[in-house]
Formats: sequence, structure tokens, C-alpha cells
Amino acid sequence: MARIPEAEIERIKREVSVERLVEASWVVLKRTGKDLFGRCPFHADETASLAVTPLKNL
Repeated sequence: MARIPEAEIERIKREVSVERLVEASWVVLKRTGKDLFGRCPFHADETASLAVTPLKNL
């Protein structure tokens, strides 16, 4: 299997907003301090367990 070049991974990290990517997946994010929280789309969530840190794009 071909490995994605590190330079390409870094370019994507710079150009893609994780916040926008998550919102495009129909996850509603709410700000709590510096972070955003939403209900995880990968399991049944009673409370918001998905965290997005916009300042670090994580």
C-alpha cells in the first residue's frame, strides 16, 4: 500500500479546517471556552463527547 507523503499530509492539515469538516458531517458544535463540543457520530452519545480545538485545528 502506498504511503501518503508527509508534505501532502502537512498541506492538508494547513488547508482543511477540522471545525468545518465536523460541521459538514452534520455534527452541531457548541463553544465551551476555547473548544467546541458536539455529539460523537460514531456512537450513541447522551452528552457531547467530541471535542474540536480550533486554535490547534484538532
